[in-house]
Amino acid sequence: MIMKPSSLLRGLVAALAFTLGIAVAQDAPPAPAEKPEAEQAPAAPAQVAPTENPVVLTVDGTPIMADDVREMMMARYGQQLAQMAQQAPEQLAMIQQQVQGVILQDLVQKTLLLNAANAEGFKATDEDIQKSLDEIAERLPEGTTLEAFAASGGVSLDRIKKQISEDTKIRQLVDKVTSDVTEPAEAEVKKYYDEHPDEFKQQESVMASHILVSTQGVTDEAELAAKLESAEGIKKQLDEGGAFDELAAQHSDCPSKQNGGSLGNFGRGQMVPEFEKAAFAQEVGAIGDLVKTDFGYHIIKVTERQEPKEMAFTEVKEDLTASLFEQAKGSKVQEYIAGLQEKAKIEQPGAPEAPAEEEAAEDDVPKVG
Repeated sequence: MIMKPSSLLRGLVAALAFTLGIAVAQDAPPAPAEKPEAEQAPAAPAQVAPTENPVVLTVDGTPIMADDVREMMMARYGQQLAQMAQQAPEQLAMIQQQVQGVILQDLVQKTLLLNAANAEGFKATDEDIQKSLDEIAERLPEGTTLEAFAASGGVSLDRIKKQISEDTKIRQLVDKVTSDVTEPAEAEVKKYYDEHPDEFKQQESVMASHILVSTQGVTDEAELAAKLESAEGIKKQLDEGGAFDELAAQHSDCPSKQNGGSLGNFGRGQMVPEFEKAAFAQEVGAIGDLVKTDFGYHIIKVTERQEPKEMAFTEVKEDLTASLFEQAKGSKVQEYIAGLQEKAKIEQPGAPEAPAEEEAAEDDVPKVG
């Protein structure tokens, strides 16, 4: 797939940051969940929030704390972990361990870059930090303060400011490291296009919103009947001219209610079969009949449709050029990180020390007499 301009490099930097998803939020909205009902409220499972905050690793003397790992884990995967805690709790510990390993690697890389940025003398001014805070505030729901946003993630506003400062210095370092990377020539871009035809086939997709009346965990027949009656009542209001986004915000049991029920753009195979069949069969602008899935009753409104087609080079040239440019920058940064890591001293507190080379060599020599 064609990456949006700067998405690869921003993604690299975002992967090294843990500012409650702030860096990630500056990109395009995330892809829709595989199942509309999978968008559960991002509550942190109790198992990932112990009170202790030990040092996990040190990187050239700079500590990585347990809270750093937990914050990044919840910023990236809090929603998925909360869902797993409800649906497959027996798998949660294993998945958390795997996720923590990946996050720890990213935190090591972030620490290496931050230390290098500090050594280079990069600074984040008060104006830089305030600009980022203003950008965050603009994306918050109406009536939500920055302080409330920070509290919802279990951190202070000062903590967010500190993380913004660190991210700013890392970006300044990345800009310097990649300053000699040049944009690819048109011939190089065309060569890539010709050699990767499958990447430029636009699949059929729809953009849709939904209102979900959840029946998950409901077994009582009377309660199930009440759920159906509620869904039918919402549908009646829509048929009488009610605003879809307003009714979604009032009645939907899916967190997409915060966006008027919007699930974004999705292709075939991303939603449960009953939902997919209905969405792809509906006309644009139409509100369909109730659709029953294992998760409840859905009312779907399709707002846009993309037919499958092969994209011409002229359609993709600009984005592809930017994407290849960012890939080249990303490779340069990864090479730089590898060099830092090769020279770094990374230690785990409490781990047994390896024997010195000379001592180990002496132990290998058979003793006589």
